[in-house]
Amino acid sequence: MEQEGANPSVDDSDRDDIDRHGGRDEASMTPLGSSTAWIRRVVKVTPTDDEEAALDELIPRGDDFLPYLRRFSMLTVLSASIAAFGLLSDSAAVVIGAMLVAPLMTPITAAAAATVRAQNDVLVRSILVIFLGVVLAIGVGVVTCAIAGFDIASEADLPDQVAQRTFPGLLDLGVAITAGAAAGYISTRRSTTSALPGVGIAVALVPPLATVGILIQLKLNSAAQNAFLLFLTNLAAIVFAASVMLLLSGFRPQEERARRSVRLRLSVTLLAVAVVAIPLTLHTQATVRDSNLRRAVTQAVVEWDASVRVIELTADVVDGTAHVELIASGPNEVRPAWRLADLVRSTFGRPVDLELRYERDEFYAVSSR
Repeated sequence: MEQEGANPSVDDSDRDDIDRHGGRDEASMTPLGSSTAWIRRVVKVTPTDDEEAALDELIPRGDDFLPYLRRFSMLTVLSASIAAFGLLSDSAAVVIGAMLVAPLMTPITAAAAATVRAQNDVLVRSILVIFLGVVLAIGVGVVTCAIAGFDIASEADLPDQVAQRTFPGLLDLGVAITAGAAAGYISTRRSTTSALPGVGIAVALVPPLATVGILIQLKLNSAAQNAFLLFLTNLAAIVFAASVMLLLSGFRPQEERARRSVRLRLSVTLLAVAVVAIPLTLHTQATVRDSNLRRAVTQAVVEWDASVRVIELTADVVDGTAHVELIASGPNEVRPAWRLADLVRSTFGRPVDLELRYERDEFYAVSSR
């Protein structure tokens, strides 16, 4: 006796086909179910032998390792030298050229691959190569700055290309994560390896290290720590994101014990990302706060005297108090400075210390015959 509501004309194979295409799978009719099915179709579950070989070739083994190390060292020194000269001359184009030469992305990607494949020997070699690159790049920055005789009176006089790498934020972490995912995707596909230099340009590994060396030579240790934080941000985020991308591509060890090791290592890399995200968050909050303060000063100046032009503005927040140094110019007699400070305080919402230099516009039109 047939069950009520059943379709006797549909056999088991047809039923399987309907389920496979979502005819009776309610989950596949939802956005989440459709997205999951799409990911399963696009992402490979089992990597090919060629993809496995591509990861094996990132860090050579045996007799090929020492020649690779010499090539890596030479490229690191050259790229760090180019970056240091570009940073000191404040040339963005030269710094970008240094990113193209830099070889650090390869051992970092190899470390990510060794993490998900539980290859301890490859992971150790990758870490040693990365450490060597860090030492060489920082050393080149120190030497280049010393040879060039570069010196400044204060941190405010740093070239823009150097200063930009002394205050990393959450946006830098986002760039590093996406670049790491791209590196993980590209590294296993030989047809897309030409895109790897673009990833290196996006994430910028050697310039922050050269910046550290320059700042050490200039004895700006706090700024040097911030520049090194930028490198650590890039390193941790790339390893984590590339590892996740490789896992999604099917790379994982076969043994259960090794798989547990992979989960532990990924947890460690995720923890590293979380640790560097804390100071990045503080830096980002400080940047937003200072930007809001400058906006408040500009608005207050307009309300104070609409005819006044802001010539130079320096504003930051220290221990909850806004410190503002302002140079302004206008055609009228200067109005009370305390009034401007009150306007800034009411707009920004914090105590304000204001230093104002006001220059009176003078215009003369004369003739002599």
